[in-house]
Amino acid sequence: MASIALPALTDPLPTSTLRLVPRPGRVRARTADGDARGSQRSSGERPVLVAGSDAQRRAAVIDELAETLPQGTSFQEAAAPWEVLAHARESRLVVIAGGFDELQREALLHTVANRHPGLPVVSLEPANTPVG
Repeated sequence: MASIALPALTDPLPTSTLRLVPRPGRVRARTADGDARGSQRSSGERPVLVAGSDAQRRAAVIDELAETLPQGTSFQEAAAPWEVLAHARESRLVVIAGGFDELQREALLHTVANRHPGLPVVSLEPANTPVG
């Protein structure tokens, strides 16, 4: 009987990360009050919801998105998974910026996708899912 050589399960899995690349000439002025970003909305425009437990990481992602997305795009922040679930319906995009553990992030991705099938949901954290 022939044996089949399988790769070791301890080999690192390839991962990819999503990196936002700003368009040239697109600059966004930062507000002095970081919390004001969550309440800035144009009338009738649905905000981009940026979620994560790390406030500095959320602010950095919002700055990068503001340089890349159309001028006037509004943002809302969520520091806890329950806030994402509460505000996802009124958002046009959900970006999970990190700070949640892997189990919370995966559960959040699946829950939002099931509740709002047409809503784009993006995680900026690499997947560390083991092969099993």
